[in-house]
Amino acid sequence: MPFTRLPFTSLAWTPGGHPLEQKKLIDGCPVVLLEFAPGFEDPNWCENGHIIYVLEGTFELVLDSAVERIHAGESCVLDRGTRHKAKNPGSVPVRLFVVTLD
Repeated sequence: MPFTRLPFTSLAWTPGGHPLEQKKLIDGCPVVLLEFAPGFEDPNWCENGHIIYVLEGTFELVLDSAVERIHAGESCVLDRGTRHKAKNPGSVPVRLFVVTLD
């Protein structure tokens, strides 16, 4: 597909897999807009590869050997097979743009 518009502004938020998570996604597209409310802590480990860009707030990325804080305007890349969990320990929502890698 040579061009796909991602109309996130016109999409409604839908519940995520956690009560403090909501998301906007486009069927068949490996990108998602995520929002984690204060207190969010993912109970599950993920091993997918991702490119993450933080739009608003600060979130923690829990890895096997460290915890990384990523702030608004910053980005990170997670290689496939890297165990990780997301967490929002702050007092404001965190909004992320995430591309899942094959």
